[in-house]
Amino acid sequence: MKFWKLSCSVLGVSLLFGCAISPSDLGNQVTIKRDTYGVPHIYAKDTYGLFYGYGYAIATDRLFQMEMAKRIGQGRVAEVLGRDYLSLDEVTHSRFDPKSITTQLSQLSDEDRQIFKGYAAGFTKRVEEVLASPETLLPKEFIDYDFLPTVWQEEDIALVWVGLILNRFFATSSEIANLTLLERLRDTLGEDLGRDFYEQVKWLNDPSAPVIIQSEHQEVRSQTTTTYLSSLSQHTASYLLEKDRLALGDAFINGVPTASNAWVLRAEKTQEGVPVLYNGPQQGWYTPAMTYGVGLHGAGYDLTGLTPVGLPAILFGTNGKIAWGSTVGSLDTNDVYQLKLNPNNPKEYLYNGKYIPFEHKQVSIPVKGEREKLIDVYKSKQGFVSAFDLESKTAYANRRSWEGLEIETLLGWAEAAKATSWDEFMEQAKRVAVSITWFYADKNNNIGAAGLGRLPIRSEQQHIQFPAVGDGTMEWLGFYDFDHNPKILNPTNGYIASWNNKIFSGLLADSAHFSYVDRVQELLVELEAKEKLTQDEIWGIDNKGAWADLHARYFVPYIIQAASKANMPDFFQQVAVELEGWDYKLIPDETKSYYQGAAPAIMRAWLEEMAHLLLSPVLPKDILEGYLSDLYISNDDPRSAQPALVAKLVWNALQGEESSVLQTIDLLQGQAASDVVLQALKNAVASLIKQHGENIDDWRVPVATMLFSHQSAVRVPWGDKDNEVRTPVYGNTGSSSYMVSLMGGKFTMCSVTAPGQSGFVSPDGVTHPHYKDQVPLFEAYSCKKDPVGEKQIKKAIHSQQKIFY
Repeated sequence: MKFWKLSCSVLGVSLLFGCAISPSDLGNQVTIKRDTYGVPHIYAKDTYGLFYGYGYAIATDRLFQMEMAKRIGQGRVAEVLGRDYLSLDEVTHSRFDPKSITTQLSQLSDEDRQIFKGYAAGFTKRVEEVLASPETLLPKEFIDYDFLPTVWQEEDIALVWVGLILNRFFATSSEIANLTLLERLRDTLGEDLGRDFYEQVKWLNDPSAPVIIQSEHQEVRSQTTTTYLSSLSQHTASYLLEKDRLALGDAFINGVPTASNAWVLRAEKTQEGVPVLYNGPQQGWYTPAMTYGVGLHGAGYDLTGLTPVGLPAILFGTNGKIAWGSTVGSLDTNDVYQLKLNPNNPKEYLYNGKYIPFEHKQVSIPVKGEREKLIDVYKSKQGFVSAFDLESKTAYANRRSWEGLEIETLLGWAEAAKATSWDEFMEQAKRVAVSITWFYADKNNNIGAAGLGRLPIRSEQQHIQFPAVGDGTMEWLGFYDFDHNPKILNPTNGYIASWNNKIFSGLLADSAHFSYVDRVQELLVELEAKEKLTQDEIWGIDNKGAWADLHARYFVPYIIQAASKANMPDFFQQVAVELEGWDYKLIPDETKSYYQGAAPAIMRAWLEEMAHLLLSPVLPKDILEGYLSDLYISNDDPRSAQPALVAKLVWNALQGEESSVLQTIDLLQGQAASDVVLQALKNAVASLIKQHGENIDDWRVPVATMLFSHQSAVRVPWGDKDNEVRTPVYGNTGSSSYMVSLMGGKFTMCSVTAPGQSGFVSPDGVTHPHYKDQVPLFEAYSCKKDPVGEKQIKKAIHSQQKIFY
């Protein structure tokens, strides 16, 4: 790439290091103070200046990542990376309308709009500095991919929010996957038995599943019939699921994110007698990190926190009076609609008794080295069309309750950081239309949680697990008031915990496949282990959960009982001894090559054999193989580990008539549960002997490695491949992890965001000092102290910079 330098007159601003302009001539000042890990604390007198400094700081630290995040959100990746990314851009343009976002921005108050204007101007200032001195300031990735960073407009950060966050974490649905499974089971088992087994495999509500919020509220069960739907061709089903994979990334299972944990404790539950909030947002592990640390001070803000991809709203943090966090919600705010096409004109669909045309527009997508690609985008009354199934004369459209409220949702989240009480926090929660679970603690020893989201009132004829009919008979009837949303303040047990489990007992949702077998049990065991926990123990819950075998606590007692039978060979007694001494943790050995002991290998082999025994007679082979492929995390897996669906099915089968999910088909085939468990153990032992030999000490499971990918969740590079970070041991922990506690009347915070705060790699390939300096903390399950409030910040500051606007 050819470098050039821009003059001060071209830039129109002082770069502070080369133009002969006095700072006093430049107007308003922003101060950026950085701590010893490079985290910026921004100081300004007004909203514009505060976000000017924020935009400037993140452009300094994450310029290439943010450029690519912007292009992902806009659907302009192929413009700089070529044809391989055209499909992704096409999917992006078929899911939302950028004009709607610019309209929402234009309707904001002047004060709110200053957030976006200031952010864009500050970001652009840094871009101009980089273009003026590319020999030292241009990130290496721009050279590698042969393009330059672009200036920012006020809508750009909003499109990052919509295109990369909302359309990834909050636009999901399992309705197509559910319908596909139902139709496959009907084809395999017959109409009635297929439907019954579907309900056994994909139950709507398991009352034994642990919940975040104890609530007596119950949703009305929807109809179980799907006779109103036309069949879904296998080709279209595969196409729709592939579009979801493109839009959502590989870290999603059946269109559902599997991310984040949190626990909040009142003072009565801690040894130190102080409230504590812990949050581990699991948004994927990347180089650079998805999350960004920042402090905002001025214009009503005074916070220390973290947020994904430099959003103006700080999603995780504290303002010294309250602390807040979140995990992805399970309330159902999205629906898929099946549209009946006009047999004589597939560009029309049936609505209210007559065929009407789809809204239609053409979008031109620039492609590097080629002519622009022109695509057709269609929209029905319900939303954007995701596919036409000409074989079945149907189409599918997506409706989301938050469409049109994207900016309002972002601002509600941003303003929540100014709250000083639960009531003020909830006032902002009302503005948030997407499904998210918020967590709260304050200096007055209040803790709380709430399930947010604009909840549709659906037709009683609609089965919530499947697409609705788009002919006008199953339109939403309105939206519930926020009072309908589940929430809790100061529970009697003294704590609240979540690992993306069921929000409340009466939940009905297309993706609500919750079970007693749930990874949140790993957290609950630790929280219940002692009457009061120290802060070190509260932080340590993450490590114990991160290394847990998420199946062991449910099945090991069964396996031990089977192996300990009196007539069993001595070898099986040895198996029982191995399992009895296991704490259900996947602890790496000294070489970090294998997990300690034989128990992990026994557990995995048994579960796989048990799945074959129970499910191979009834499930199509490809579906069973898909289920078995998700038993455990593999090397460099981008997902957050969770119990496999197979484990939930096996658990329910072992409970028999006592199962909380009706067992219409007896997967044990009339046998006693103990006999099937024993047969699976015999098969597992035979398999382990064949693979490893008869010495049980040789039965070892290789440790899964952990990759901090240079590619985003949707496989777009946003970091330097040559400096991608990998650690030898996978841990099911947060992209960032942080804990806020009240000490001496003031909040303190510690956090870790690996690899580091900066993503900058110089043109000659040298990484910034804060590029991966948090990796040792991450590997040790430790954290750095984050300053909260002016006194702590003053002590922590390592460098300071002033910029002007």
